[in-house]
Amino acid sequence: MRNPQPPAKHSPRRRVIRGLIVALLFAATALGGLATGALFAFADDLPAISALDDYRPSTTTRVLAADGQVMGEFATERRFLIGFDQMAPSLRSAVIAVEDAGFNQHVGLSMSRLVVTAVNDIITGRRAGASTITQQLARDLFLRHYRRNGIFERSLERKVREAIVAVQLEKRYTKRELFTLYANQIYLGHGAYGMEAASRLYFRKSASTLDLEEAALLAALIQQPERLSPFVNPTRTRTRRNYVLQRMAEESFISGDEAT
Repeated sequence: MRNPQPPAKHSPRRRVIRGLIVALLFAATALGGLATGALFAFADDLPAISALDDYRPSTTTRVLAADGQVMGEFATERRFLIGFDQMAPSLRSAVIAVEDAGFNQHVGLSMSRLVVTAVNDIITGRRAGASTITQQLARDLFLRHYRRNGIFERSLERKVREAIVAVQLEKRYTKRELFTLYANQIYLGHGAYGMEAASRLYFRKSASTLDLEEAALLAALIQQPERLSPFVNPTRTRTRRNYVLQRMAEESFISGDEAT
C-alpha cells in the first residue's frame, strides 16, 4: 500500500495574502456600515428637492421709461434667468471642462475624481476641491447654513449631506436642467449671479453671444470670483482663462490650435 501524502503546508506568503484579504473585506464591511449609518442619520433632515420644480431665485428688477429705456435696476442679487440654449455652446463647454469634465457621465459624484484629489492632497499637502457641478449646486441651493463668512465649512457632516442631495438632484432632473440651474445660480463676482448677469457685467453682451475667449474667462471666474476678476488683477485672470482653454483642448471641446 502507498503511504498517504501528508497535507500540504501553506506557505507564509499565502497566509499573509489570506490575512490581507480578510482584513480588506472586514474594512470594506465596516466602511459600508458607517456609510449606511450616515445616510440614515442625515437623510431625514434633508431639504425637499422638489422645491426646485418652482425655482425662483432673486432677480434684477428693471424700471423702464415710457419709451422702453432702462431708468434703473434694483436687486439683492443681480441675476437674469436664462435657458440652456441661451448660453453660447463654448460657455457650456468651458464650464464643464474646468469644473467637472465627467458631468455628463456621473450620477452626482465622481469617485475617480475623489480618489485623485485625495492622493494629490496627500502628496502636495494642500486641500483641493473635488466637488462635481451637481455637488456645487446642492451646496449652494440647500446647504447655505454651513457657510461662515462666505466660506463653506469643511466637515464630514456637510460633505455627506452634499453628496446625498447631489444624488437626489441627479435622480430628479436631467443634465440640461441641472446645468441650467447651476448657470443661473453661480456667483461670478461684483454682485453678479449667474452667467447672464456676469456676461453683461464683464462684456456688456448676452451670454448667448460670447466668443471662445470670453466664455473661457467667465468659466475661469467660478473658482475665486473676486480674486480672479479682470477688474482686480487682469494678469491673474488671463492665466486662469488660459488654463480653461487648455482644459477645453484636453477634453476635446476645441482643438489645440484654437486653444493657442
